Amino acid sequence: MDILILGGYGAMAQSTVPDLLSAREVNRVGIAGRSLAKAEGVAKAQHDDRAAPIAVDARDSAALVRELRNWDCVINSTWYDLNVPIMEAAISAGAHYCDLGGLYHQTLRQLALDARAKDAGVTCVLGIGSTPGTMNVMGMYGAGKLDKVEKVMLRSSGAVVSGGEPGKFVPPYAIRTIFDEFSLDAPILRKGKIRFVSALSGLERSEFMPPVGVVEGYYTIHSELATMPKTIGKGVQEMDFIVAFPPEFRETIAALVRLGLASREALVVEGTTVRPYDVTSTVIDALPKPKEPELDVDIQRCVLIGERDGNPTTLRYEAVTWPHKHWNVGGGVVDTGVPPSIAAQWMVKGLIKDRGVIPPEVAFEPIAYFKELSARGRGIQVVEYAEETQPLN
Repeated sequence: MDILILGGYGAMAQSTVPDLLSAREVNRVGIAGRSLAKAEGVAKAQHDDRAAPIAVDARDSAALVRELRNWDCVINSTWYDLNVPIMEAAISAGAHYCDLGGLYHQTLRQLALDARAKDAGVTCVLGIGSTPGTMNVMGMYGAGKLDKVEKVMLRSSGAVVSGGEPGKFVPPYAIRTIFDEFSLDAPILRKGKIRFVSALSGLERSEFMPPVGVVEGYYTIHSELATMPKTIGKGVQEMDFIVAFPPEFRETIAALVRLGLASREALVVEGTTVRPYDVTSTVIDALPKPKEPELDVDIQRCVLIGERDGNPTTLRYEAVTWPHKHWNVGGGVVDTGVPPSIAAQWMVKGLIKDRGVIPPEVAFEPIAYFKELSARGRGIQVVEYAEETQPLN
């Protein structure tokens, strides 16, 4: 199988690339982006002839379609604002597709392309990282054990366990996405209907396993709410997503947003039109990186409250990912970058049979997916907490 990664030299691809290359069935892994030099650097570092650097601009639709015709599947690991045009190109090229999430609004636009994908005979899996992604599959699995679902609580947190440098500002993923999560209104489900609330509202204190401990989280815009209320069904009335960042990081981003430095509104500065959003993001992306990467433990939690056999029942699922020593990346990179590798391989192998545009909770048989997350040394562990605690693998 031949699989292309757009954004193949980005942060999350640090685990997607080696995971694909660990599969014997994979013939080629395309490491693609606008910079051929960066793609060549990543390809060379793999010490594997199957890693192929590819220069392609995702914004050039015609060139992208021509390139995608050479591949069985494309993993979109670029900025989420490009999801729709990249998916359209994949459909036109007849290639399977998956991405890391569309921050709700892009996901809705992508779902509208379902008929086109079906006509092309391709599968497009939306939002298959850690959250969205594994989070959705945990929710679907838990809902399958309940007769009625009243409430679903989606929570995400983590903590740095080693590496990094004091004083260095290191975003855990794309800073543009983080700016949007801190500024755009967040969807929540109440009384069975989606409504929007201000970003960083809904303060909640939660306790996770060490080394995370007690954290403060807030509502933020996320893709799970675009599909899970419908796919879970069973009368679900409430659902929301809350993320808890380290306090220092949260306060820094919140301050940038308050000062307008993450605004998408164009300004004229000495005769040049710029968007603070673009300028600030570019400056942060260019900051010096730590000599040693920050290695974190990442935890995704899904809590379902409902009924089973007439009795009130609460089920809690947690996906816990520690740093990957061999790849030298943190848990947040592993649990986000590995799932699209699994999705791409399963689509090409025919293990995901549905055609069209589908969310991860529909694409995957949960137990098989959970087993795959921890296979081949990936180390992503999903655990169920109910009447008793048991690993799901």
